[in-house]
Amino acid sequence: MSDTIIIIKNCNNIMRGELSLCNDKLNILFGRNGTGKSTIAQAIYLKSQGNELIDLSPYGSASAMTVPSIDGVTDGDIAIFDDNYVGKYIYQPDSLIKDAFEVFIRSPEYDDAKKNIDDALAKIRTTITERQGIAELRSQIGDLIDTIKFTNSNKIAKRGGVKGILEGKGAYFNPHPELSDLKPFLEGDTVSKWAAWRLQGYEQFGDKKLCPYCSTGDTEKTETINRVFAESFDKTSVEAAAAISKAIESLKPYLDETKTSELMSLFGVKEDLQVLETQLTKLRAEASYLHDRLTVILSFNGSSVDRENIGDLQTSLSDMKVDFRACDAYFTAELTKSEMGAVNAEIDDLLTKVDALKGEIGRYNKYIQDKIRDREQDINDFLNLAGFKYKFEVYVSGENNAKAMLKFILPDGNPGDVQSPGKHLSWGERHSFALILFMFDAIRSDAKLIILDDPISSFDSNKKYAIINRLFKTGGRGNSLYERTVLMLTHDFEPVIDYIQTKSGRQTPTSVCANYFENVGGQLQCTPIHRGDDLMSSVVLFKELAMDGNIDIAARIGCLRKFIEHQFKDPQTESDAYNTLSSLIHGRPEPTLDADGNNKLTDEQIDQGIAYIKSFIPNFDYNAMLEQCSAQNLLSRYGNNSSAYIKMLILRVYTEQNGDARERLRNKNDVLRKYVDETYHIENDYIYSLDVRRFNIVPENYITDADMFVRGELARGDFADTD
Repeated sequence: MSDTIIIIKNCNNIMRGELSLCNDKLNILFGRNGTGKSTIAQAIYLKSQGNELIDLSPYGSASAMTVPSIDGVTDGDIAIFDDNYVGKYIYQPDSLIKDAFEVFIRSPEYDDAKKNIDDALAKIRTTITERQGIAELRSQIGDLIDTIKFTNSNKIAKRGGVKGILEGKGAYFNPHPELSDLKPFLEGDTVSKWAAWRLQGYEQFGDKKLCPYCSTGDTEKTETINRVFAESFDKTSVEAAAAISKAIESLKPYLDETKTSELMSLFGVKEDLQVLETQLTKLRAEASYLHDRLTVILSFNGSSVDRENIGDLQTSLSDMKVDFRACDAYFTAELTKSEMGAVNAEIDDLLTKVDALKGEIGRYNKYIQDKIRDREQDINDFLNLAGFKYKFEVYVSGENNAKAMLKFILPDGNPGDVQSPGKHLSWGERHSFALILFMFDAIRSDAKLIILDDPISSFDSNKKYAIINRLFKTGGRGNSLYERTVLMLTHDFEPVIDYIQTKSGRQTPTSVCANYFENVGGQLQCTPIHRGDDLMSSVVLFKELAMDGNIDIAARIGCLRKFIEHQFKDPQTESDAYNTLSSLIHGRPEPTLDADGNNKLTDEQIDQGIAYIKSFIPNFDYNAMLEQCSAQNLLSRYGNNSSAYIKMLILRVYTEQNGDARERLRNKNDVLRKYVDETYHIENDYIYSLDVRRFNIVPENYITDADMFVRGELARGDFADTD
């Protein structure tokens, strides 16, 4: 992929800067404190979130011409590790990290497994319940059940209208022959109202032997009709019989026609009342059986089966099947057999898939457990290598929910709970562990750019390497930040050595790059760092500088003496060249062994020393070099040099020769004096250093102060007063 160019303007102490990020690589941006590393990180992140950069306005400026801006940053998909991230996402009250399930468990493999199971469950849930007519049939059967109540012993409850029916009343649809004249009134839905009205009139006015409406006198026929009517009907019996008849009529397509006709013919026939009761009981029992099955089917929805109760699925499905042996009298119509038969077939088909589904769920559960085990092992291995006596554990609590916990390893080797780890861990423990948690979070979100803002500078060397090695562990993007686009902003030189020069980080050359950047008057300057050419051991660098005829002789002399210091345990007693160079640096007329210049080197020692020096500086002549290193010449050449590092070495030789000048520098700027006098401007904590001929490793404020001091020394014009 092509590089990403980011241009930043007018942000805090950065007037302008251009960064080139190599995609799918670790980009190390190495620079001193105060160059604007955090400003770069904040500007990129704010821009990616669509936020204004107003809080990054240049220091002391509110001009419309200095509006902060950054180009080359896309919206979203950026993860940044800094103190804000730690405070917002890490060390939550109930878990080490927010959204622990998403961070440690969820993955494309998890989503695929979950989708397969959810799709299968959805199929089971809808296969049956989507059949048209099942809900309507259940409702119709429910109406029939409501008309014929059962006792707890599954016998007909003989009360109300049903009691009257079983006593021979209510059979308006099967009236006594003497009531044939009333047939027109015994048809339709108003029969129960009409029957109640007629019975009420007969009961109140029947003793007058006259029709209450036309005053016609009763005849033998009307008296018979009134007597038989009163014996065959009462209001509740008619209502119950009407309800039973209506319910049976609505279920007609599902019932055996002959059987239901026989049943209806038994109503009102006193000789057949026991048979009627038996048949009503049978009808009610079959209806109850079907109603129970249909109820189970209709209640089989999204909440009835899931991964947690999958073991009950076979039982649930079996309870839905209709056994036609329980419906062998009334519900035997072809429609019943076809509808219930189709449901049974679908259930049988689903039952054959249950084992496969259970296997899929088993694999799903194993995936989660394996993922948890791998994550725990991974992080615990890191904690052990980094020397942290803690144990990391993940607990799944329901679907898509998990907690990440940290336990302290007690002296007996057992883990003990850590309450509020964010409060009890040391800063280093909190920060380093937060980095690992951040890594998994960035992997989970598949961030297109990952920013590490000075992530390891405060750790000791062992922990630095343990952390960085884990962050960029080779072998796959799914388990580390390896071959992801990462911007590491740091003032720590160790990652540059580990990942560029020595390859101890085990990264391939194509997976990492580094730049040295400095802020010169608000302008960011980035210089690529290459293995071998730009990075070398400090000893080799001193040797090359000593032999380089393009740099100032005072700097060459100082570097050669430093090179010799690395060759001997006690160079002052073992190296004549060292003593010769030290005498020259201190401005002694002749080479001596002591600082006071009393213990002179012998001619033989001088010859041996100069011979060694000439192997690095072929034209070396002590007196000529002494003249070149005079105070006036040093200060004159100081201003002609463009390299800040060479300037510092020239200034050091000047202050070594001139005790008063060194004292003036101490009084004016003792921090600069210490830097000039002692550090030699090389990363002395490390074996390797940047090539100072290409990289300005001197802080800008130091060179500014040094220039000011030298101008003051030149203005004095007193170059004879040296010691």
